[in-house]
Amino acid sequence: FRSINGLAKLIETRRSRVDLTEVLDLHAFDSQASESLQEKLCLVQTAHPHLDKSIITVTFEIPGTILEEDLNIYLQNLLWEKNLKNKSGIPMDIIRLKALVSIREKPQQVIVQGVYELYDLEETSVNWDADSERINRFVFIGRNLDKDILEEQFSTTVMNRGESS
Repeated sequence: FRSINGLAKLIETRRSRVDLTEVLDLHAFDSQASESLQEKLCLVQTAHPHLDKSIITVTFEIPGTILEEDLNIYLQNLLWEKNLKNKSGIPMDIIRLKALVSIREKPQQVIVQGVYELYDLEETSVNWDADSERINRFVFIGRNLDKDILEEQFSTTVMNRGESS
């Protein structure tokens, strides 16, 4: 199980009985859970193997500040339109994504979380340090993933306009 999601909480049960507060209303997309996300994202290794050998983890990090509209275009092309293909021409299949991004004109760190075609952006309560460089850090879990193409498409779609406008 840890090979599938090393960050998941394990709950021991007896005869499959579990306190519902352990599995419902988890606030998984709330900023309450976001403060340690940056630390967790740093722990994920690129090309981490999973139990299902066709599923891999890909990470990348690009410094800078981005426009929210451009980020949405990138995510929609990847998740909804399935326009991004690996070097073999096979569409990349995103199962899960997590990201910490720096959106222009927002002093707070923004978390992106996605499952299959659904994704959500949420401002956290954590501000970027004024004296440190802002970053955009992504973790993708899926099939047929190509780190170079994911990173290149992010740079092309998001970074070029975010820094210059």
